[in-house]
Amino acid sequence: MELQTAETAVEPGELRDRLPPAPGEWTRTADATGTVEYRLPSDESPCTAAKLTVRPELFTDHAVRLDRTVDCRGVGTDRFDAVEDVVAVVERELAHVLGGLDDVSERETPARGDS
Repeated sequence: MELQTAETAVEPGELRDRLPPAPGEWTRTADATGTVEYRLPSDESPCTAAKLTVRPELFTDHAVRLDRTVDCRGVGTDRFDAVEDVVAVVERELAHVLGGLDDVSERETPARGDS
């Protein structure tokens, strides 16, 4: 049986290879279709705290699609014409979320006073 694949504007392997590794507590998975998922686990929900899904775009003239999920809710989708554009956005968003987590943990850590 012959494997059929959809024609996309971006080569799935190129997209997979150009996206950054997962920083901090993020995890990264990738499959043969070029879909890459970044997941940030949640201690408070069965869903992930955050997820970015990057995949070749199949339904428009754009090259790449980026879907954002917070908890169990989709919170937005963007489409990009160039791989380098989505790589820059993914790097920025991964770092931004980690930066926000650092800010929260600093606020939750009680200040130690001199005794």
